[in-house]
Amino acid sequence: MRMVLFLAVVANSVDLVFTTLGIHRFDNREGNPLLAGLVQNHWWVFVLLKGLVIPLLILQLNAYRKGSPRLATAGMIVVTIALTVAVGQWLGWMAGRMSVAAMLKL
Repeated sequence: MRMVLFLAVVANSVDLVFTTLGIHRFDNREGNPLLAGLVQNHWWVFVLLKGLVIPLLILQLNAYRKGSPRLATAGMIVVTIALTVAVGQWLGWMAGRMSVAAMLKL
């Protein structure tokens, strides 16, 4: 369970960094694949959500381990998978954009 907790926190941090890079460096106005509308219209709320609320959710799920370990583990796995998918989508989008820009010499 410690590994899943660690992976959830790392995936959240990496997703926030890739979202920032994708929007501000690569001009992706779509934003985070899971929270696109929030990123486009309210950047500061997105940063607050990703930087504060999601880590608190992860810590709360970790605290629930003693009371209901199966539910806490399942919740932590769902959060980790969702964040990992978002990071993968960012990596794919950035790699595609960089390769097309290299082919077109942009």
